[in-house]
Amino acid sequence: MSERPGLNADEKQVWTYLLDVVKDYGRYLSDIENLGYSAPNVLYYRDEIQEMLEEFKGDPRVDFRGVWTQVKEFDEILRANQDLLVRTIGHANFKQYHVMNDPPRTHWWWFINRTVAKPAPQPGWWQFWKKPDITTAQLLEAQEAGGGEDGGDGLGVSEAPVEGHS
Repeated sequence: MSERPGLNADEKQVWTYLLDVVKDYGRYLSDIENLGYSAPNVLYYRDEIQEMLEEFKGDPRVDFRGVWTQVKEFDEILRANQDLLVRTIGHANFKQYHVMNDPPRTHWWWFINRTVAKPAPQPGWWQFWKKPDITTAQLLEAQEAGGGEDGGDGLGVSEAPVEGHS
């Protein structure tokens, strides 16, 4: 993270900004479970970092190995939590961000939604009475097994409780 002599005032300002953005990127990732609507900022911060690293790339006056190491560590945190980030942002929203930002393929963070399974589709509004976690076949099996003609109560109990027990 050391800066070598020879940077002009504007370059020093960009370098300082890069360090601030890396800190913010890390701060967002440290609270990734609670980002809510600010979750897309992770993608935008990572973009800013990449843009500035490319600006300084090959410049012998700047040694950004420390910054790069820190960014790689943060990227590993992002990759480890990509399911959570994609769920928070939403698959459909990722598609909108692709259209709006048109990120290059080298910016992998914009494409993590392609490695995360899409959520199961929600039942239509007209199926509000159906439980999403049980199928009709499972319901029929439960009804056949637990009651009906033998006097059961549908819960698998067909005998009255023994006296003295509650």
